[in-house]
Amino acid sequence: MAAQIIDGKAIAEQVRGEIVAEVEKLATCGVKPGVTTILVGDDGGAQFYRGQIEKNTGTVGFNYFNNVLPAGTPEDAVLALIDKLNDDPAVHGILALMPMSEGIDQNKVFNAIAPIKDLDCVNPVNIGHVLLGDQLFAPATPSACIEILDRIGVELQGKDVTIVNHSNIVGKPAALLCLNRNASVHVVHIFSKDVPTACREADVLICAAPVQNLIKKDMVKPGAIVIDVTTIRVDGKQVGSLDWDAVCEVAAQATPVPGGVGPVTNVILLKNALVACTAQTGVA
Repeated sequence: MAAQIIDGKAIAEQVRGEIVAEVEKLATCGVKPGVTTILVGDDGGAQFYRGQIEKNTGTVGFNYFNNVLPAGTPEDAVLALIDKLNDDPAVHGILALMPMSEGIDQNKVFNAIAPIKDLDCVNPVNIGHVLLGDQLFAPATPSACIEILDRIGVELQGKDVTIVNHSNIVGKPAALLCLNRNASVHVVHIFSKDVPTACREADVLICAAPVQNLIKKDMVKPGAIVIDVTTIRVDGKQVGSLDWDAVCEVAAQATPVPGGVGPVTNVILLKNALVACTAQTGVA
């Protein structure tokens, strides 16, 4: 068996095209989705991410607003800015880029973002809605995994899903999204007793562990769908967590790195912004 490679770039372009069509409809009603970022300090990773967001919003016709505060800005000033953006009708989505300067409480920042504008789904209110299954939108990376599965025609109901990760931004919300689709979910992590066995039982294996070649051929059930969320750099190249060639000998389908989950995650963030805009304006 040779696994079919899941083309995340192609899926992302499908979603992007759908977003552009919706943006054009909104324009006839005088509405344009607006996304803003908040960057405090000069962290290189955060600056790069900010630039990517600006680029991506431009590809679908969104307004983009850039808020950069100098390192050393007090926490009260950051929270005051968030309050202002929460009340700004031109801003439909807010992204607070981490890390921020020392002395700023990340949780206070997340809690301050209005849930309906919280595109990263970091406000606990939004995570609560993901738990209940009635969310307006969900965290982008776990949602990208679900989007990929939907686009390739995988029905999660009744499937055994193993998730290798229990972080707040990937593993936990991914587990909830799968549970809400009536899958049986097994979450494993660095403290789990038998990760290989849990992986071998999975019809759908989602790995977000930042370890190159962690998932070996003998850890994958023949015919399984394997979603690799991991993106790490080794010798200047992006790599994932699959022992790629070997895993592809037994899996039915698998996402590569790069070109798999990453591109879809980028457009899901835009999709979240579109949903937020329509919810706030009442225009659909």
